[in-house]
Amino acid sequence: MVENTERRKYIRVPFKTAVCLWSLKQDAKEIRCDQTRDISLKGLYCYNNTKFSAGTPCELELHLTGTSSKLVLFFKGRVVRTDEKGMGIRFEEMDLDSFFLLKNILNYNTGDPEQIDRELAGYIHKE
Repeated sequence: MVENTERRKYIRVPFKTAVCLWSLKQDAKEIRCDQTRDISLKGLYCYNNTKFSAGTPCELELHLTGTSSKLVLFFKGRVVRTDEKGMGIRFEEMDLDSFFLLKNILNYNTGDPEQIDRELAGYIHKE
């Protein structure tokens, strides 16, 4: 019998872009991550050798660059885990523009926009 140890409730999609993180503690520190691994409605994983410890509140800028445009998404979050390659960050706040851009990223990369809508509806009803 195979045990399913996957605890995540939200679809993650592979997504590679640059992200800047700032700790919100008194020793405000900036970490630049050259690449993320994946993203979901609730957070992202970014590769980096320098890490904040789990539980650290932070602000994030997610940089999206296209052939003719550059967009920046803004989030407040918290480091939920670290490992040898990087850290997982849970989103706790985001502005409306960042939310819609995140939703579009997920819709485009999953190929199943209805699944993202179901996740979002479930998330809203739990809050």
